[in-house]
Amino acid sequence: MSDRQTSKRRGYISTVLVLLPLTGTGAWATDFTAKVVMEKMKAEERYPYIAGVVEGLAYARYERDGKKTESMKCIYDWFYEKPESINLIYAAFGRYSEFTPGAIIGALVAKSCGD
Repeated sequence: MSDRQTSKRRGYISTVLVLLPLTGTGAWATDFTAKVVMEKMKAEERYPYIAGVVEGLAYARYERDGKKTESMKCIYDWFYEKPESINLIYAAFGRYSEFTPGAIIGALVAKSCGD
């Protein structure tokens, strides 16, 4: 490792150590469930968050399928081309509020686009 890389790494570690006491335990105090998304996130923050989950699921499917795009396209079409999908997600969040958002959206995707 070069001196520059070592110095850079030390800088990152120092920054983390300085900021660590400021983090508190708030982030770990609440499980991040669908209920939290619906009750704590502002409405204008929910859609981009959910779109990010969908993007992650689509990319994971692309990787799992050996870089074939059919399933990934199905996921994108299900979310972006069907306006009712967001309402379906919100309804599922209400019904299964104790589960994580990714698990709920993943189950909806599997139902529409297969495993």
